[in-house]
Amino acid sequence: MAALAIAVSYGLWKRSRIRPKGVTFMPGHWLLGNLPQFLQASWRKEQLDFMCDQHRQFGRTLAMKFPFTSWWVVTTRPENVEHILVKNFANYPKGPGWQSKLVDLLGNGIFNADGQEWHQQRKIASRMFTANLFKEHIWVVVRRNARKLRDLLESTKPGQQVDIFNLMNRFTLDTIGEIGFGKCIGSLENPSSPFLQSFDKAQQIAFQRFVMPVWRTLRWLGIGQERETQKHFQLLDEYSRSVAQDLRKGLSRDSGRAGIAWEDIETRKSFVGLFLEDAKKRGEDLSDEYLRDLVLNFLIAGRDTTAQALSWAIYCLCMNPECEAKARREIRDVCGVRGPAYDDMSRLPYVQAVLSEALRLFPSVPADAKYTLSDDILPDGTVVPRGTTVIYNLYGMGRDQAIWGEDADIFRPERWLEMELPPSNYAYPVFNAGPRECLGRRLAIVEMKTCLAMILPELSFRLAIPADQVMPDAQLTIGMSRGLPCTVNRASEARDFDDLASTASAVGQSGKATSSGSCVSEFVVDEGEDSDDSDAQEQETPC
Repeated sequence: MAALAIAVSYGLWKRSRIRPKGVTFMPGHWLLGNLPQFLQASWRKEQLDFMCDQHRQFGRTLAMKFPFTSWWVVTTRPENVEHILVKNFANYPKGPGWQSKLVDLLGNGIFNADGQEWHQQRKIASRMFTANLFKEHIWVVVRRNARKLRDLLESTKPGQQVDIFNLMNRFTLDTIGEIGFGKCIGSLENPSSPFLQSFDKAQQIAFQRFVMPVWRTLRWLGIGQERETQKHFQLLDEYSRSVAQDLRKGLSRDSGRAGIAWEDIETRKSFVGLFLEDAKKRGEDLSDEYLRDLVLNFLIAGRDTTAQALSWAIYCLCMNPECEAKARREIRDVCGVRGPAYDDMSRLPYVQAVLSEALRLFPSVPADAKYTLSDDILPDGTVVPRGTTVIYNLYGMGRDQAIWGEDADIFRPERWLEMELPPSNYAYPVFNAGPRECLGRRLAIVEMKTCLAMILPELSFRLAIPADQVMPDAQLTIGMSRGLPCTVNRASEARDFDDLASTASAVGQSGKATSSGSCVSEFVVDEGEDSDDSDAQEQETPC
């Protein structure tokens, strides 16, 4: 009896020990916790709005439980986000739980690594975004692919439906392919690649692992989405390894010999190529496994998040045609008939406001999770024991009235032009914050602004399905589960709203140009740049 009493007491103590304190607990099933509610919402593709409802009912910080897992503490408080991402950064790594679920997809790449492994990749990657590289390589690739995208949209027949989400994914995939590893994937020309489908399916499988505690058993039994893991992850693995091998070949050729192929030069400018060059200088040889992880991490960062931000921005413009008209007017006033030039990107405050507002409501990474190494207390008083999964809910933060006011649910780009100062990265962490802030932030902004500046002056979009059928997918990033079917019209057919846009050019000349967030001010161009250089260089650059 004494032994039983000790065992029961220890069990109760351990249960109390791992339980968060000072926080409201979401009601759930006595055995399964909050799993049934969350799975039901996920199947309806409503998991993001479901969590917003929970915050409204139970507070800006709440606790959830799934069977056979640690407690989850989910927060929308900026002070908690700052504490997790900066002030106590070392206590909140990705952690073993996160890494084990994503290792099939991301391996030990920068988004799945911790500690020294992460730090080394971050250090090298930080050298990839120099002003010269932007001007001589990145801008040329982005502008060329934006032109291809515009040509495809202009070729659609009146009344013909086109999936904008699919097109944006192909645009960003081709762009990151060239920028990341000097490879023309060609998905804008050929959308039938099985790689595209496997990339999406792999993310859906990874997402389900976070809410399905027995995913390893399901994989072993071949049940549900887990039965498809081998097919999709193997295709991604083979593709990434082939890219790594091509990069090695390109870099092994003598760059000084006559007749060197253009793709070999592009390889040296690519991000992964720069990793290889850096390793060569240090006398190291990067393994195929390391390069495979680099390729997939660059792809998921450069394709998914940017394509999703662009697609949700166009969705928002479809729902608010007067905003589309204002953005069109600003682009025409700044870029004229010549089209967007490199130094125009810092002179489009309303376009930036559109993108900032779309990212506020539809952040590309809607939630991010961290692992608690040691017991801690968050600034709002929540006690988080070691082993707790702490999540900051970006989607919920974008709709939090305590941060954005009573109109938090409304798409209103003008709010960014009315601000005296942009919000902190902790109230608006759409590009992460602190030591792990997104290195590709500037690239994503340039790519999105260039894309809109290329297509909006002559084209207008209208939803081809009811708005409530456009919904987020159940995956790690905020995809669109049914795509974004639209009809594409000539902008001249949307002139009813042009009068509403008459203030856009005035906004562009106002002193509030930098109030659309740090994103505008951080795009810097070299003094004395000739806008015609990009056109001349682009004509000399084969794909």
